[in-house]
Amino acid sequence: MLVLFSLVAMVYVDQASLPEGLKALTRVLIVAAPILMPLGFFLSVVRPGDTRPNRLIWLTVAGGSCLAVGTLTLGVGLL
Repeated sequence: MLVLFSLVAMVYVDQASLPEGLKALTRVLIVAAPILMPLGFFLSVVRPGDTRPNRLIWLTVAGGSCLAVGTLTLGVGLL
């Protein structure tokens, strides 16, 4: 789902009235989310005996933050 959103958002980033540097940052932020969020889920319980996630679960929070900031920036650029 996140990958599909990222692909669709790339079309809209090209149409947004943002400076080129901000467009590049928006692209990176939106594409980072589908990478960071599953990475955090899977790497937080690498060992089979783990019953609680380790600190790598914070990658999911970082991915969510990237998605929120990138989407908000895209929305402002499209206004």
